[in-house]
Amino acid sequence: MTKTFASALILSASMLGAAAVQAQEIGYPADVDHTASVTREQVRAELRDAIAQGSIPAGELDVAALAPSGDSTHSRAQVRAELRQAQSHGLESRGELDYPPVAG
Repeated sequence: MTKTFASALILSASMLGAAAVQAQEIGYPADVDHTASVTREQVRAELRDAIAQGSIPAGELDVAALAPSGDSTHSRAQVRAELRQAQSHGLESRGELDYPPVAG
């Protein structure tokens, strides 16, 4: 009986210790009062304007449009010819479902 009582006492003490540790975290992280400087509609309007101006990509196909373009050594006709050749070989990719493009 003494061993059972001692075991129960140790178990109870350990549970009280665990409860005390958990009680310390009740106020963590500290609540911070904040007020918004703009309304939700203003944020939505700014987002629509940014997407319309092209400064925020609206989908995966818009990301390439934001890449800076350098000086090209190819003419427009050469680029179109390369595109037609890639399309005829099945190497043109649209979206992520057919990446990487593989000649088929």
